[in-house]
Amino acid sequence: MNPGLDTLRHKLEQTLALRRKKGRLIEPPSPAKLDGLIDFSSNDSLSLTTPGILTEAFLKQLEMHSAFTIGSTSSRILDGTKQYLIDLERDIAKFHRAKTAMFFNSGYDANVALWSTIPQPGDFILYDEYAHASIHDGMRRGRATTLSFKHNDCQAFKLCLEKIRTENSGIAEGRQVVFVALESFYSMDGDSAPVVELLEVAHKALPRKNFIFSMDEAHSNGIMGPNGSGFVCHYGLEEHSPIRLQTCGKALGSTGAALLCNETIKSVLINYARGIIFSTAPSFLSVAAVRAGYDIIGSKEGEDQRRKRLQSNVYRFYTQLTSHPDWPQIKRKGTFYLPTEHTWYLGPFQSPIVPLVPQHDLAVNLEKYLEQAKYRVITVHYPIVPDRTGRVRIVLHADHTPQQIDHVVELIMQWANKQGARGAHL
Repeated sequence: MNPGLDTLRHKLEQTLALRRKKGRLIEPPSPAKLDGLIDFSSNDSLSLTTPGILTEAFLKQLEMHSAFTIGSTSSRILDGTKQYLIDLERDIAKFHRAKTAMFFNSGYDANVALWSTIPQPGDFILYDEYAHASIHDGMRRGRATTLSFKHNDCQAFKLCLEKIRTENSGIAEGRQVVFVALESFYSMDGDSAPVVELLEVAHKALPRKNFIFSMDEAHSNGIMGPNGSGFVCHYGLEEHSPIRLQTCGKALGSTGAALLCNETIKSVLINYARGIIFSTAPSFLSVAAVRAGYDIIGSKEGEDQRRKRLQSNVYRFYTQLTSHPDWPQIKRKGTFYLPTEHTWYLGPFQSPIVPLVPQHDLAVNLEKYLEQAKYRVITVHYPIVPDRTGRVRIVLHADHTPQQIDHVVELIMQWANKQGARGAHL
């Protein structure tokens, strides 16, 4: 018996009980449960993992490099930088039309390293209020001054830049830098950053051009751009966004992330980023899976069978939902809110993430309704999303069939109508 451990356990159980009471306790489902459900929740948007195509490409890498060492054996600053990793970083940089690349064990690790290390004292980081948690965690450890602007709001962005310039001579005189932290597709709202407009604003607000845009492409890598090279490459903005994060655990179906940058930034990361210095370098097995994913997305299979089908499925879902006969009535009653209703059709490429925000905190209710019909979606609650905006997060996949998509839409509408009927009787 350990009194200290007993006291700690009691305190932790109280914390968990409070979260459970609020309906926010995270309890991941068992693999056995997931096996019986059709996946509309995971980030496997290109469907590389389920049909075995990624496994086949991965095994081909193992066969081509049969003398591989499983582990990297050391940190990047010692003996962990193997030739296979060097080659992958070179090829990823070329694929995304960047100067160089630094590979990390995860996108989270990469963002923490970037934002805690690269911005210097006197610099500013201006970030979208919906920026990923890993960006926030990196900034907290860093030395730059941070400021947020309203999500995707160019006017708010302009006012923040002008405030920074007016109140800080180092920025006004071009001696310090403003970093701008954005995401290509936002992970909880599914909308895209108006990067072209934001760049125009920055050029006018900071005439000395002492700003650097950084784009987190976690949800666009593989699904848009030439050969799946992403959001920035699609718009030809490589020179305007010299820092980019390309994660490999979403559409590419594996793990890890590559930070695209220049050689100076890469050298500073190796010398100062604690997550690099004190972590074992990525293993051959992890890196080989990433190589396999890039081989697929850059192929004809990636374009014709993956990206085009995914975009077709996203279009079908939105069209079926917003043209449904019951949609006007459901909107009028406010049964649920579709944040992307007025933006999903504007761009040439759509995010596979579709958020549905029900009223009265009924996200779990909708999740369970779909689960009864054997469809897996997930609910997301505060503090992952703003308070009172708990939602069902749907992710479309390339291998979803038209019948599955239509059925999910019909089930959502059935659920919404039941909520409306229930409310009418109260």
